Amino acid sequence: MHRRNSEETMQRLMDAGAELFDKKGYHNVSIKEIGRLAGCNSALISYHFGSKQALYQSIIDSQLKVLHRLEESIEKEEKPPLQRLKKYLHAILQSQLDPHQHMIILYQELLTPSGLLNDDSWQRLTRLGDYIQSLLVKAVEAGELRTPQQDHGYEYVTFILTAITEMLFLIKDRPLSLNPEGCPAEQLLDKLIGFVLEPLKP
Repeated sequence: MHRRNSEETMQRLMDAGAELFDKKGYHNVSIKEIGRLAGCNSALISYHFGSKQALYQSIIDSQLKVLHRLEESIEKEEKPPLQRLKKYLHAILQSQLDPHQHMIILYQELLTPSGLLNDDSWQRLTRLGDYIQSLLVKAVEAGELRTPQQDHGYEYVTFILTAITEMLFLIKDRPLSLNPEGCPAEQLLDKLIGFVLEPLKP
């Protein structure tokens, strides 16, 4: 029972920390705020994690694990590479739009590095596009796409596809000039994936 209570407390602290770091950034959040939102004594942050920085590290690691599990689950389906690519991008967008996931913290860390992460987490964070690129390579090997003709073509296509999901998270379903038809984010993502990959079709 004690272990289960400890695990529940740790999860509440991580959920509260993720919500606050998402809204305010790491440096603008106090441990008292985290404890208050989690409904427990802020001293438990030190007890369970050691420090606010260690809590932040745990949150980042947890989110990276979510992405890794997503990659593993998609690979197990053994579908053609392009289907896996589209499913992965849609799953990433869904996780970004889910208010309980707080995936924006990962992108905030990439844009404005806090310097708080250990080397392993930072390296994994900076290689978020590797899985997308691997699926592009497999799609070429399977004859679904042609090899990009430009130098660093795989990297550029990966960059564009990654940037698309992030931009869709920012504009959501609002009818801005970037989304003149006001398409739902999922529908617009399909159109943009098709547009980016069209020049590579056999």
